Order: sequence, then C-alpha cells, then structure tokens
Amino acid sequence: MGYIVINTFSHFCSVILSIHCYAVGLVYMDNRMLTDISYRHFVENVKDYAIYMLELDGTIASWNEGARQAKGYTSEEIIGSNFSIFYSEGEQQSGEPARNLALALKTGKFEGEGWRYRKDGSSFWAHVVIDAIRNDDGTLLGFAKITRDITEHKEVIDKLSWMARYDSLTGLPNRVAFFAFVEGLIAGNNYPQLAIFTIDLDKFKEINDVEGHLIGDLLLQRVSANVAKMVKNDELVARFGGDEFVAVKPFESADELDLFIEKLQGCFSGIHDFATTSVSVIASIGFSVFPRDGSDLNTLISNSDLAMYRAKSDIDNKVCRYEPEMDERTRKRNQMISDIRQGIKEDQFYLHYQEKRSISGKQVTGYEALLRWQHPELGLIYPDEFIPLAEESATIIPLGYWVLEQVCREALVNKIHKKVSVNISPVQLRHRHFIDNVRGILMRTCFPVSLFEFEVTETAFIVDKKLVFNVLNQIKNMGISIALDDFGTGYSSISMLREFHFDLIKMDRSFLQNIENDTEVRSFVRAVISLSKSINTPLIAEGVETLEQLKILEDEGCNEVQGFLFGKPTIIGQLKK
Repeated sequence: MGYIVINTFSHFCSVILSIHCYAVGLVYMDNRMLTDISYRHFVENVKDYAIYMLELDGTIASWNEGARQAKGYTSEEIIGSNFSIFYSEGEQQSGEPARNLALALKTGKFEGEGWRYRKDGSSFWAHVVIDAIRNDDGTLLGFAKITRDITEHKEVIDKLSWMARYDSLTGLPNRVAFFAFVEGLIAGNNYPQLAIFTIDLDKFKEINDVEGHLIGDLLLQRVSANVAKMVKNDELVARFGGDEFVAVKPFESADELDLFIEKLQGCFSGIHDFATTSVSVIASIGFSVFPRDGSDLNTLISNSDLAMYRAKSDIDNKVCRYEPEMDERTRKRNQMISDIRQGIKEDQFYLHYQEKRSISGKQVTGYEALLRWQHPELGLIYPDEFIPLAEESATIIPLGYWVLEQVCREALVNKIHKKVSVNISPVQLRHRHFIDNVRGILMRTCFPVSLFEFEVTETAFIVDKKLVFNVLNQIKNMGISIALDDFGTGYSSISMLREFHFDLIKMDRSFLQNIENDTEVRSFVRAVISLSKSINTPLIAEGVETLEQLKILEDEGCNEVQGFLFGKPTIIGQLKK
C-alpha cells in the first residue's frame, strides 16, 4: 500500500482540526469551509501538538511542525519509519505499539500517557491519542496520531500527590498513606496478627522550648531517617504530626514482635548529637493487636493510644500493650458527647470570625465563621477537640444547623456585606434533610445567598461521593458558593477538582510551614497556585502568620490570604466592616 497522505489528508485534517479546536476552546468550524490546502497548512504548522498520520501497519505517512519540535526528527528523516521508534526498547519488544493500534482499530480511539523518546534519546511524558480514520463507506484508511508533551504537568501532579501521602518535614508516610497501607494488609488476610503502634517522644515540648524549634525539627528528621532505614516491605512507620508516630508490624510469633519493638526503641530513644547541642530522648510506645484488640484501624489506633499514655506515665516500662481496662478514655468520650448535647441546649456555643484579606493585606474580602465552646467546667474548648466526637455521635447535625442560622442572624444584625464562609461536616452533607433545612434557614433569616459560602474537605466525598456531589450541586444552584478546604492534605484533592467545579480553593496552612527557608516547600506552593490558575479557580492561602510569608505568596501570584498576621478570630461586633 502506498502512502495515504494525499488521498485522505482532508479527512485526516478535519479530525485533527476538530480535536485541536476543542482543546484550545475555539469554536468548531465545519470542515467544508476549508480546502484541502488550508487543512494541510493548518495541521503542518500546528506547534503545540505532534500530529501525524500512520499507515495501517504503523508506518509514519505525514509529519507536522509540532512533531518536529517535540521529537527532533525532520519529515525527511522520519516519514516511512514505524511509529514504534518513539517507544522504549522494552515496549517495542513487548508489542506495546501494535497493541495500541489494535485498540484504536477495535474501539475507534486509543488514549493514554507514557514516556516517549526523541531523536537525541531524551524522554518526555506524553499524552497520546490515536484515532482510526475511515472513509465514508467504513473502509479503514489509517490512523491519526496526536502527541503532546505534558511532562511539566505530570511533575506538578506528582509533587502534589507526594505531598498528599508524605510528611513534608520528615519524608515519612502520613496518615493517608498509613491507613491505605494497613487497610491493604487487613484486606489481604495474609498475616494472622498485626501490631499497631503509637510512638510519642517524652518531653518533646520541653526540647522545643529549651533548644528551639530548629533542633526539634532536626530531631524529628533524625529519628525518621532511622526508622526509614529499619522498616521492611511488610512494615511501615508514619508521622501523624508533631512528635506522634505510628507503626504497623505483621507477625506470627512473640519473638518477631519483641525484635521489632527493640528496633523501634533503638531508632527513637537515646542521645542525639547536633552541632550546637546534644539531646537525650525517651520514646513511649503503646501497641494493640489485630484482631484481638479491634477489627478496624481506628479502633486499633485508639487502643494503642491508650497504651502509649499508660507507658508515658510509667517510669520503668516505656512499652505497653493495650488492655481492656484502659477504656476509661471511652467513659470520658461518652461524657463529652453528653456535654455537647447539653451545651447545645444551654447555649454554651458561640462564634468567632476571622478576616480574609487581599494579598496586599489592606482590603477585607470576607470572613470565616469559627465555632467555640465555653464549657462550664473545662473552660474554652476549640473545635478540633469536640467536632470529631460531635460527628461520631451525630450531634453535629443540630449543632451545624445552629451555626448556619446564627451566622445568618449575626451577619444581618451587624450589617456584614461581604461573603461569610462556614465549615460543613461530611455528616451534615449526608443528612437527608440538609438541603431543606438550609432553605428553611435562608427563608427565616432573609440572609442573601450570594454572601454565603460552604467549606468542605476531601473527607466529605469518602463515604458516598455521588450523594455528596448531588447535594453540593443543589447548594450551588441555590446561589451558595462552595470552597474546597485543606487542599493538598488528601490523596484525592486533584481528583476532586476534576470532578466538581469549586468556587474557591483553600490551600492548607501546612503548606506555609518553613516556606521562608525551604525552597522545596516554596515550589509546592507555586505548583498549587499555578494549578488554581490553570483551572480558573480562585485560591486563598490559610495560616499566614508573618510578613515574609505574605511577601512570598504575593511573589508567587497568590491573590487572597487568611491568618493570624491580620488578627486573631474575634466576635462579629469587633470586625472591620
């Protein structure tokens, strides 16, 4: 068969033009409006995409300017060669190029990503589309192939994916990665027993206070490097935050378990020498065992936590196994839940508001409502202490509705004319009367929906993503904005942006930790800001505490900020209007 580029070029170009116009957001043009010559001119001069035609056997039949720039070959050098030349030797030997053509032939189109190779041997990460081209009677004429270099995009996604699963200070896996790993071990059912450990460094706060946070961070990095070298394939040690570490060890015998505990103690406890000082550390270790001490990971961690606190209070024995009598904590938990219910009845809860500012820091752009609890015996309690219990016990439902109505009433009374955001729990979103109750609150208070914003985190989508998307769409249709909170801390944050159009992205405060001194952290922040701009979604950076952080965010193109730099949260009457 001879080259088909002459007879089918118009057909090929019309396909390419449609795809290209769709990709760059242009209005589609009927191919009858263009001549074969203009088609040829258009395709041959496209630079953003490598576009070329393949014969039935994969022989390259045409070559455009984008292909030359992407792969380094001139049309004279490459036409007549097989397109498998762009694949690795391993892929060529395994028949990958032929399989891709076969899939395009079977389904009409192949689409995928992978490494492709240039004339000089260098590689790039490519997005590839292969379309089967047929004439009007259905006869296969060849294939249209489009390749685009998306290496930079992949690097951004890889960085964000890494941040979602690893602790930026120590490089150890984080909570998300630990849960995925252990749940995989449990589901695999390959081990009779699993030990779940909680490890805490005694008097770590004193080390920070006396030696400074730099030494504290260096200590965490030192012990983390030790455990990273120690663990085997079926073991994992993760950092949950601060000086809190967790570990998992599958085992069959007590000797295996004892050896692992000994190694853990060796990694964490002992004298650590630094350039300016030496620090002596003792680790308290608690552990529980699956399945005896719990059938799910949350229970096992909770029980190992109890054991760790017992070890912390024992001078002689710094390793403690969970025992059922440690469940005094459960009693306290139940009492706290009862107190939450009573607190709702007795109006013990109230709201503070934190300003959001333009990047210049001069203009107030909105406010975030923050819940506080004045307990009659325990004093002021912050949300991170009681919200998890409120969610577990479903008391978040009445408490959440109270917050929504209180925000509306306080904002109206105090003549707030800027947007006010409220954190919405995943439990609230799944409540069957949530939409009706929100409508009822808006009708009773006459609060303008355009000034209301709901903040949700990635955890809202874990249980029933389809249901939550449906609820959020109804909320948006009411005129309420939706913000994705804590962006970057979850494994699927980027996926959420693909699946739902949020009105705002809130970059998690952890991104700003040590941004002044860590170029890698700054590059991550730059990547997130770039991502938000690429999808035309506004972004606000949380946790801004210093002028230096503010300046860096301004330099990187961030437009809106929030944090203690502009004042602590306060009652609504003290806000700048």
